[in-house]
Amino acid sequence: MTKLKVNINKPQPPLEVIHKYRDFGGLMQQYSKYYRTDGIRHMLYNDRRKLVYIVIIIVFILLILFSDDISL
Repeated sequence: MTKLKVNINKPQPPLEVIHKYRDFGGLMQQYSKYYRTDGIRHMLYNDRRKLVYIVIIIVFILLILFSDDISL
């Protein structure tokens, strides 16, 4: 069994730290970056590694789906 560490009466972080993580504008910018067509185009040119991972996953899924149809 793993022991759980429970913090009772943990002090709250300062307001600067709280406001740093409440960046909804940055969250929406990151969401629109990867889920809109211009974001996908940006990923195609700048984030090649993520695009390659997505393509590899799709290829493996297609291989799993159509591997039963191949008979030798």
